[in-house]
Amino acid sequence: MIYRSKAPLRIGLAGGGTDVSPYCDLYGGAILNATVSLYAYANIEPLSENVIILQTMDRKEEQRFEWSHQLPLNGTLDLLKGVYNRIQRDYGMPLTGFKLSTFVDAPGRIRIRYFLYPRGSHCRRIR
Repeated sequence: MIYRSKAPLRIGLAGGGTDVSPYCDLYGGAILNATVSLYAYANIEPLSENVIILQTMDRKEEQRFEWSHQLPLNGTLDLLKGVYNRIQRDYGMPLTGFKLSTFVDAPGRIRIRYFLYPRGSHCRRIR
């Protein structure tokens, strides 16, 4: 089975970062974002072998690792590895390999950091 996700890209127009702790805990926060008709996609495919494959199809980058609780951050695909490391730390993962493939519709210069912001604010209170 392959797990697929699709999320609209968002453009931060104002207040970027004010909805993220600790800033919003101290001062409150308000942001203004807009979605565009472009998307970020991620597919996860479980593998029978104990290997982790990270692949960005739009940037044509791929890294392979033996299964591990933590992947090294070295400047290549660090966003994907960082998310894996955080999920592994907070929740643990099955002891099985997988392939994670991503693709972003945005042109190259716009693609910086994938525009993957939290869908909801971490702060409930806005001053």
